[in-house]
Amino acid sequence: MSFVRRTTRWGVAAGAVLALVTAVPAWAGYKSYEGSDFSETYNSDRGLQACDMEADQNAVEGQYQRNGSDAIHHLWDKNGAGPDNCASSGSGTAHIIKHRTCEQRFAAPDVCGAWAWRP
Repeated sequence: MSFVRRTTRWGVAAGAVLALVTAVPAWAGYKSYEGSDFSETYNSDRGLQACDMEADQNAVEGQYQRNGSDAIHHLWDKNGAGPDNCASSGSGTAHIIKHRTCEQRFAAPDVCGAWAWRP
């Protein structure tokens, strides 16, 4: 009888662990950097945020492409105020398949980091 009780307790504990594991999001967002500035997906790669982490008066842009489209979308954080200042896109129905972070430079070419893809 004690063996049955132990098995039942372990079954309940295993069920609780399984419930916690399945409650974790399917995947976390992935980032692209340009210096300290970055863009990052959220909501299972359906939205993007562009974050200005430098107080340098340069605007930050997140460029991104959604699954099923060739269009490159642009998300701007224009104030250049940093640090820890972010602009967020809406959550679309199509996943973001790639994105990169760019910094707009006054009277100079913009500087962009590498494209980031889902690992």
